[in-house]
Amino acid sequence: MPAASAAGADGSQAAAQAAPPPSPAFAQPDAQQRKNAVASADKALATDTTALHASADDTFQLVRNIVGTRGLQYLTYQRSHRGVPVYGGDVVVATDPSGQVVETVATGQEATLKLDVKATVTADAAADTARAQLAGADSVATPELVVHATTARPRLAWEVVVTGTAKHGGPSVQHVYVDAKTGQVIDAWDEVRDGTGNSNYHGTVTLATSGSGGSYSMTDPNRPGLRCGGQGGTAYTKSSDSWGNGSGTDLETACVDAMYAAQVEWNMLRDWLGRNGHSGSGGSYPARVGLNDVNAYWNGSYTNFGHNQANNKQATTYDVVAHEYGHAIFQFSGSGGAGSGNEAGGLNESTGDIFGALTEHYANEPAPYDTPDYLVGEQLNLVGNGPIRNMYNPSALGDPNCYSASIPNTEVHKAAGPQNHWFYLLAEGSNPGGGKPTSPTCNSTTVTGIGIQKAGQIFMGGLNLKTTPWTHAKARVATLNAAKSLFKNSCTEFDAVKAAWAAVSVNAQSGEPTCTANPGNDFSVSLNPTSGSVQAGQSTTAQVNTAVTSGSAQPVTLSTRSLPNGVTASFNPATVTAGQSSTLTLSASSTATGGTFQVTVVGTAGSTTHEATFSLTVGRDQPPANDFSVSVNPSSASVQAGQSATATLGTQVISGSTQTLGLSASNAPAGVTVTFNPSTISAGQTSTVTIVTSSTTTAGTYTINLNAAGTSASHSTTFSLTVGGGSGETTWATWTSYKAGDVVTYDGVRYRCLQGHTSLPGWEPPNVPALWQRL
Repeated sequence: MPAASAAGADGSQAAAQAAPPPSPAFAQPDAQQRKNAVASADKALATDTTALHASADDTFQLVRNIVGTRGLQYLTYQRSHRGVPVYGGDVVVATDPSGQVVETVATGQEATLKLDVKATVTADAAADTARAQLAGADSVATPELVVHATTARPRLAWEVVVTGTAKHGGPSVQHVYVDAKTGQVIDAWDEVRDGTGNSNYHGTVTLATSGSGGSYSMTDPNRPGLRCGGQGGTAYTKSSDSWGNGSGTDLETACVDAMYAAQVEWNMLRDWLGRNGHSGSGGSYPARVGLNDVNAYWNGSYTNFGHNQANNKQATTYDVVAHEYGHAIFQFSGSGGAGSGNEAGGLNESTGDIFGALTEHYANEPAPYDTPDYLVGEQLNLVGNGPIRNMYNPSALGDPNCYSASIPNTEVHKAAGPQNHWFYLLAEGSNPGGGKPTSPTCNSTTVTGIGIQKAGQIFMGGLNLKTTPWTHAKARVATLNAAKSLFKNSCTEFDAVKAAWAAVSVNAQSGEPTCTANPGNDFSVSLNPTSGSVQAGQSTTAQVNTAVTSGSAQPVTLSTRSLPNGVTASFNPATVTAGQSSTLTLSASSTATGGTFQVTVVGTAGSTTHEATFSLTVGRDQPPANDFSVSVNPSSASVQAGQSATATLGTQVISGSTQTLGLSASNAPAGVTVTFNPSTISAGQTSTVTIVTSSTTTAGTYTINLNAAGTSASHSTTFSLTVGGGSGETTWATWTSYKAGDVVTYDGVRYRCLQGHTSLPGWEPPNVPALWQRL
């Protein structure tokens, strides 16, 4: 595999994304486990006939077997009725990694079939009707007789695929369903999915290309199907393995961006979500550049990328590329297909946006490149109006934040709003802190995020259960089932999924799953400090703390993810027993990229992982002769109005000698006082921070700056304070639902809840410090 170079606009070096080793998320079952899954699924089809609306005239054929996060298996069966394929009758069966336990059985069919399968409308007549649905038809495929079963009234229909030009002027691969009894069009959906994005370059990157000895091709040898070329569909070739010039108008450079982004997304799918390629079965799809349009799209078999309205940038980086390939992931997940109607279309568009955000966060590029965010097209400035969609507050750009009865009649890009909003709330929460934007909720609740990687795993698990027609209500149930299957030892993730859907007005559905915690052996991971600075050529350290949160102590293996270019990580020791600590050393080479990066520290015990984030600033200039760092532990607290919180401010000498530091606070809300004991320390020492609220302090979440000023340098850190509206104090009891910020008493001692959960026997506050903080 050539390690092709590709020029960036400024000649800088971006991190190569060729083929890092797979993560535990990418756990492939062996041959016996796959056989087990087929046997279990076949048994489920035979025993769940009532729930599947199966009749004696129905047969099922296995058409797809996809492995998901942590080895969960998803088997899709095509249904036929009296020998006629059933559109909407597919069944998806999910099993555990061993293939022996069925997790979920789902179908989109709403009624048991009993149809006369003899058509009275001819295939030719159906083709003429379908052809008329496009402004111009280039080709019409041979009509196929199907049973259309996505509604409560199944009908015999001709499915006709027409390729040509849609009435809005764009390309179209339209699936038209013509009633085989009446000749009326009853449904239609288009494989072509429009999208827009960010044409930001990545500097000089490493691409996986093909060829040798003076003959090279923009064809990926490791990702079957992925290649890039012009509008003719043939991959670009040349005599050297150096591609592009970094120009925003150069099409070879556009292919560099498209290939690079698609390869990064492929790696994200594997390492974070456990998916085998864009197709889910080890394949990808070609990319074309040079589309003469202010647009980009997926047409069911390849992606095609145009340019912005100013025509000085090609729409070929993370946002747009991951978005368009996200349509492919949507089409080839669960029962397949893109689905008809604006509600399914909105969920499809949102899927593209979500995969764009996941890819940006996985790449974790520093400025001036495409830094991780939840905006779509913010740097492309497609038509001069900035970003085209906002995931944390869709209404800021005129899109709906909340689901309503009008969504099925809302234009598909706008209809992406509710699920985009749900994903942000699930990943980050409504008040995430750390400089991330707040997100309004439709039911005025506070939602706590679980992190983008877990959110992505749950979203992908839900897509793997997709049935036709796809709706927000079905997505809610599917993602709850995914959370329950993926995170068996806790209901935290399940409850977060439920809270996020409710916060966008997608409420409880009949028969949806419930969760009862089965903690088993579990642990937590935390860092002290949570941030630090390092100059190129130097290193910094942090303590990685683990704790037993339930069951017994177990070995925990430590690793890192999202290291910036030129930075390496080591642990001493690399494996600890839960409850022990390790020292993390982050070393920056002399060529390390400058900027601030979020380094993820991962603790793994069996199939369970927990994470903590370290904010690393890499400097390119020499630090002051005497310098220090500052941190606070814990970095957040929730109290009721009139109560107080304490934390420890820590400092560390990072260069030169110690110096005297004066401590102060700023940005505290009205009615809140902050004191330090002592208020003056030497660098390397600690101070106790006491934050006192008054009974009149307004409920909300506030970011308070904690400052340390020395003679040669000054630094600060932030503390997130959440204030509730009243005491709400009760005596702790088992089988009770608690939310973050609740205060209880136990054996005469007061405790504050740190994360929402349902209490179980043995989870008394003194026993689970990960859930309760003593006051």
